[in-house]
Amino acid sequence: MVISTMSRQANSPMRGSKLGIDDLLVYISLIALIAFGVAIRLLPIKWGIYLDEFDPYIQYKGAQYIVENGFSAWYTWFDPTRWAPWGTDQSTAGLPGVPFAGAAVYLLLNFLGISVPLFDVVVFFPVFAGGVIILLGYFLGKELVNRGVGLLTSLILAIDSTAIQRTSLGFFDTESVGMIGMLVALIFFVKSLRSRTVPYAVVSGLGLALMAISWRAFLYTINFLALYVVIMVLLGRWSRRMTASFAIVSSITLFAVAATPAYGFSTLISPYTIGAYVAFLVCIIRTFAEEIPDPAKRTKFTIGVVASILVVVGALTLSGVFGDITGKFLAIVNPFSRIDEGVRTVGEQFPSTWSQFFSTYRSLIFLLPVGILYALRRLSDEAVFITLLAVTSLYGAGSFVRLLILVAPAVAIVSGYALSSIIATVRPVLKHELDRKSKASLLSKYYGFFTIALIAVTLVPVVADSPGIRSADRPAMIVSASTGIRQEIPDWIEALAWMRDNLPQDAIVGCWWDYGYWINVMANKSVIDDNATINGTQIVQVAKAFLNNESVSLEIFRAMNVSYVVVYEPFTLVSTNPPLALPPWYILGDFEKSTAMMVWAGYNSSDYISPVTINLGGTLYSYPMPAGPKAANTTLYQLLFYPYREAYNQTLGISISAPQNYQLVYISPSNGWVMVYKINYP
Repeated sequence: MVISTMSRQANSPMRGSKLGIDDLLVYISLIALIAFGVAIRLLPIKWGIYLDEFDPYIQYKGAQYIVENGFSAWYTWFDPTRWAPWGTDQSTAGLPGVPFAGAAVYLLLNFLGISVPLFDVVVFFPVFAGGVIILLGYFLGKELVNRGVGLLTSLILAIDSTAIQRTSLGFFDTESVGMIGMLVALIFFVKSLRSRTVPYAVVSGLGLALMAISWRAFLYTINFLALYVVIMVLLGRWSRRMTASFAIVSSITLFAVAATPAYGFSTLISPYTIGAYVAFLVCIIRTFAEEIPDPAKRTKFTIGVVASILVVVGALTLSGVFGDITGKFLAIVNPFSRIDEGVRTVGEQFPSTWSQFFSTYRSLIFLLPVGILYALRRLSDEAVFITLLAVTSLYGAGSFVRLLILVAPAVAIVSGYALSSIIATVRPVLKHELDRKSKASLLSKYYGFFTIALIAVTLVPVVADSPGIRSADRPAMIVSASTGIRQEIPDWIEALAWMRDNLPQDAIVGCWWDYGYWINVMANKSVIDDNATINGTQIVQVAKAFLNNESVSLEIFRAMNVSYVVVYEPFTLVSTNPPLALPPWYILGDFEKSTAMMVWAGYNSSDYISPVTINLGGTLYSYPMPAGPKAANTTLYQLLFYPYREAYNQTLGISISAPQNYQLVYISPSNGWVMVYKINYP
């Protein structure tokens, strides 16, 4: 590793055009890390070329629409097949960045004479993006500390489980484009504060604009930069470069926000973006303060006015003058406010745990406070930037597990900063001790041994036991029938193909929102809800339909023109005569997810689920089952357990009524996990 050697020539340009041995080592290491990271992200290819998870399917549908109708058509796209029977204005429901990127790459390849199906382009796009992110991580670490820390940042991004998950084969979603934009924005913002302010700031602004039109997490980045600017002014580190740079970056970004229908002009002045205006106003105040000749009075004036601005704007924001902070954004700012049903029932919106941080970063976690302490002692511009990056990203990810991907570069940079600082601190101590013993010639040897040992002790646990590499080696969710295990289970693929080929073209399908994208995109059928969860009222109605008796469910589904209902449960078959299958609980099917439906509907879980003693192989288990007082006539349970009613009644003493107006027309042949019912309205 080269953390210590690079620290001696942190960001110095190469002398002439010759490449030294250090340069070759850096470039070879960087290429190897990119290749390693790309190889990890390609591991799922052994199971075939598929889109992963759920959101990438709607992004693919968007790219397909753009290829067929043009980029401008996005802004007038109304999709009647989503959230039927009302339909969805796609331009306001989704962000254009990811489908635009997929369509642009596809059209570019075709222009160059490379004929590749659009589906393959979007499946492989995240892998390419992952390689770019690893490369950009190097440049960010290099700009803030040195080339050694840049390589460490690339290494962490190459093996980080969250980064791998969000940029692996098939994960064509917001992070694959958004992270590129974020890293470009940070790199060139830092560069703009040193030289060539205008061109670098423009590139930074374009990067942040790309992030904004692709991923709503741009709000973190723009507010992080705003916070950095305000703190630098308060520390007396203001410069005209900073004012110009931040003005350019924020202006370009906010223009992109205003031009994106999903945000619109209302987002320009809102509690989400007010930080950018505060930072710019603080810079203007500091510019006028230059007219005060006395430095002490200038400082007092600046601090007083800035503090007043912060208090006033904070009070106005809390009072709702700029609008309300709601949903997942409120959960990030205030983790104790998780009262929104959507936030509480979506896995990627759960809070992160310290065990997740430690299992991913191992020994690097212990270097975080060390790096922050060194940064606070030196308090250079870069040190302030690094400290804020670490603290804010950790806070955001602690509130919202999906934001863990933001932590990876911060952890790497701060840990690398700690390593570089420790090595730099120990070097003069070693030299002093060796000089006292007249053995100064041994300095480089002992120093080299110490450096190698420190880096090895730090990085070996991180690389050798990386959960990211293990988590990457699995098939796409649709291949494993939404189980996430390393096995081909074709139930969903079979069911979607059957629905595509056998259901009427105008059929409207009812299901829980988790499977909406799959049914809409792969089966090409209209659905009443999907993974965007943009219509909370409709989700509540769907939850009530599933959790009530047939008369209620038929009334709700009739209002939505539903003609078929799809249910899913990864049953474990325990006997065959009569067939008895149990819901597993460690894999979430519709029975397990009915607890989330209860949260949406405001129902009590004890009315539906109750523990039942089950004898499995001579061992008694207390197993949560559909045995509550309302379970027997619950529509969802009638549909899920219909094939096993006889065994449930005879073996477990659980009575579940047979559906009267729901006709089972399909059950997936492999395991019977996906069932399609036709509604025969009375």
